Amino acid sequence: MSIADCVAKLVKAGSISKEIGDEALGLYERSRGEFGRTMGPAQADAAAALATARSIEAGAKKLRNDVAKQSLAWANAEKRVLEHNQGRAAGLMSMLTRDIWEQGGENVATKAEVIWAQLSRKFEAGMSAYAPGIFGQSAQQLAGVRNLVREVFGVDTGDTVAKAAAAGWKAATTEAVERVRAAGRNLPANEDWRLPQFWDSLRVRKFTREEFARDFKAEVDRGALRLWDRDTGKPATAERTAFILDRAYRDITIGDSGSAAFSPEMRTFQFADSAEGAEAWLRLSDKFGSGQNVLGMLTGHLNRMATDIALAEVIGPNHGAIIRAALPLVREEEAGLSRLQRLNPVRMLESRSVAKRTYNVLTGRANAVDGPLMAGIFGGLRSINVAAKLGGAVISAVPGDSVTAGLAASYNGMPPGRILAGALREISRGGVDSEALAARLNLTAHAAMDFAHGFSRFTDEVAGPQMLRAVANVVIRSQGLAAWTDMMKRTFSMEFMGHLADHARYSLADLAEANRPLANFLERHQIGAGEWDIIRKTQPLIVDGATFLDTEAIGDRALAEKLLGGIVEERAFAVLEPDARIRAVMTGGTTAGTFWGEMIRSATLFKSFSVTMIATHLMRIATQGPIESRLWNGAAFVTFNLLAGAAAIQAKSILAGKEPEPMDSAAFWARSGLQSGSLGVYGDLISASSSRTGRSFISDLAGPAIGAAEDVARLSSQQLRRLMEGSNTTFGAEMVRTARRYDPGTWYTRLAVDRVIFDQLQTLVDPDYRASFRRQERAAERDYGQSFWWSPGQALPGGAQ
Repeated sequence: MSIADCVAKLVKAGSISKEIGDEALGLYERSRGEFGRTMGPAQADAAAALATARSIEAGAKKLRNDVAKQSLAWANAEKRVLEHNQGRAAGLMSMLTRDIWEQGGENVATKAEVIWAQLSRKFEAGMSAYAPGIFGQSAQQLAGVRNLVREVFGVDTGDTVAKAAAAGWKAATTEAVERVRAAGRNLPANEDWRLPQFWDSLRVRKFTREEFARDFKAEVDRGALRLWDRDTGKPATAERTAFILDRAYRDITIGDSGSAAFSPEMRTFQFADSAEGAEAWLRLSDKFGSGQNVLGMLTGHLNRMATDIALAEVIGPNHGAIIRAALPLVREEEAGLSRLQRLNPVRMLESRSVAKRTYNVLTGRANAVDGPLMAGIFGGLRSINVAAKLGGAVISAVPGDSVTAGLAASYNGMPPGRILAGALREISRGGVDSEALAARLNLTAHAAMDFAHGFSRFTDEVAGPQMLRAVANVVIRSQGLAAWTDMMKRTFSMEFMGHLADHARYSLADLAEANRPLANFLERHQIGAGEWDIIRKTQPLIVDGATFLDTEAIGDRALAEKLLGGIVEERAFAVLEPDARIRAVMTGGTTAGTFWGEMIRSATLFKSFSVTMIATHLMRIATQGPIESRLWNGAAFVTFNLLAGAAAIQAKSILAGKEPEPMDSAAFWARSGLQSGSLGVYGDLISASSSRTGRSFISDLAGPAIGAAEDVARLSSQQLRRLMEGSNTTFGAEMVRTARRYDPGTWYTRLAVDRVIFDQLQTLVDPDYRASFRRQERAAERDYGQSFWWSPGQALPGGAQ
């Protein structure tokens, strides 16, 4: 009886699962090839059969263990859902992302970030060497990444940097696979774990089914690629090749441009472990996959691995089944809600539908694109608006983040001045040394992740064609916003580690007397007295006289990750960024590329900051602590955010060519509150609407789709009506205003471009240009009591028109 027949018999009898059977057959085929290099055919076949038998025995034992883990996972999940004191929806959401009620417990989003930092640390050699600059990767870096791929395939390129990066990549992926298996996921021993296979559905759709099949068949004929037949669990025969390639094309083109981090079955495309295999992977990836962004694809794959591990460890190895079982429990509770309870605004942040959408965000299902053309058009409009309107977002971010970081520090018993001093120290030193130290402490991942996924504060806004996405990313990075955010996250995390080290001499009971807020942090994240004793007795890390708690020295990995997770969650209050919950809320569960999906994404452009503020600081103020502390925290929040908003308004006034605005009116302080505390960087649109675009505030509020429609109307139907009425058309002036509105630029270039280019163009095409400039000056004086230090229409500051 052949090995295939034996395996089929065991599967049919229920002795092993089909997955284990497929894995065994794959192992047999690979083992026979490997043993055949040094043995005769009969010996190689016998050795391969023995290895397969041992694998089947181990797999059967593991299957029983995995089933037990799944049962235990469901029991834990059911307990969390049913016992949360804010209801079942809150219990389910607390497993998926940070608990807005701060009841503690591990969640997928936080744990995924902790695991991602650990995996990326192993790949640090590659991420540091090939991290892109403002304008992307250099030609030398792109060539180095391609050598990294060759090294992973076992090719000696002579490139020492690529060799070190490849070793780090292998270490990271090996740890990821071992960890997800330990969590109970039954995975095949697939040699293709070495590199992900990302086939972009949008790229593949550009080519015919015949061209796709022809390119892959050519690699098969070269011996660089083998096709695996999922139906038979064996390498594809020549007769099945056309069918398998046709099915692959169909699966990819109807997919969501994503790729599973851990495939449940043997991959269709298995590249040879050779130079030919490496070149085939590069050729096909260039055309049908990630193109030149290989580093982005690799770091993205590590991130997906981290999320899949977190899903398996926090929810269960078959997390989809557990979520499907938990959702009816939430629906049962919601069925009993009164009309008044259904109107509770907190339901915007957690309900059965929000939980389902949040899970889809975490698993990547929310990234599906239904209509590529519509997604490209509307996504492009969003990217254009990001580039045109957020060129000065860092001006809002600096005072705003300083306030939120200070409030987050104070809430945990850390002097706010420590964060600001750390930030100033980082700025003066350039941050190079601290990046390595932060990676050493497993506190933060490298900035290459931002390059891979778009800047995380605006992930959902940067979309559309590649060129427009690139422009938006360049504007965000070149103004300093990405560097500032990365530095503030790193500073807060490291200072928190130092803060913990400074209090390591206290037991938990003594810490409650010495620093009650810090003791509350430990209790909030379910770190008990015994666990704190383990943490505080570990050897600290001392760098340049500064002492840090070293999570690497904590022998218990689960405890170390629990502590790191607590710091990550407190950092979410320091530097506001939308998480999976906020992305689920802002998209409403709609699919990109559909009409309503694009309308909702357009209408919610830039507004995730406001919802994030609600889910963090405002929820904390409203729900945590006695009423006296809530009132105090609320007053501090309002006061400092007003000051931050005022600083942002004055800075933007100066950068817009205006003198500082008088601060003695209620209107000024109302706008200060909107600028920082309530709307944050969305306040940039208020500034843009009043000072630069000439567009109505309502159209800006409604999003780029409505704004673009208004622009088209001004350039077409409005001008046609004027022509038919015999009035003077203003087409030239409107063209200049429209170009100004969509001009990408940063805070340090925008004013000069406005005055030297657009104002001068307006003088050529607008016969009413002098009156237009005067209207701007009178409006600034009337509405804000301001004059200009660089007036509209002047080529130079203070010069004559």
